[in-house]
Amino acid sequence: MDKPYAVDARFAPDALERDRLFERDASADSYLYCIHCERAYERGYFRQADSLQMCPYEGCDGDAVIDAWPWESIADSDNPTYPATPELGKVYPMYGL
Repeated sequence: MDKPYAVDARFAPDALERDRLFERDASADSYLYCIHCERAYERGYFRQADSLQMCPYEGCDGDAVIDAWPWESIADSDNPTYPATPELGKVYPMYGL
């Protein structure tokens, strides 16, 4: 994998618990933002930890359901310098640089 994710991260967009729990098609959310490690990742990637889907970044304890926010909710008018397409692995503080 040429992504900066953990070696055990996998891509399974049709198996995302967040879509089932929120009962909506979130496929329009191309990138998700982890509020724990403050990095964005491509929708569909996660690490499986027992029954939990976790942020795909190594060492992060954020889950890929509640702790994952749509990138657009971070890169909005409050953070006008954030790009429409985030750089993978880069830390983007929730409240701006």
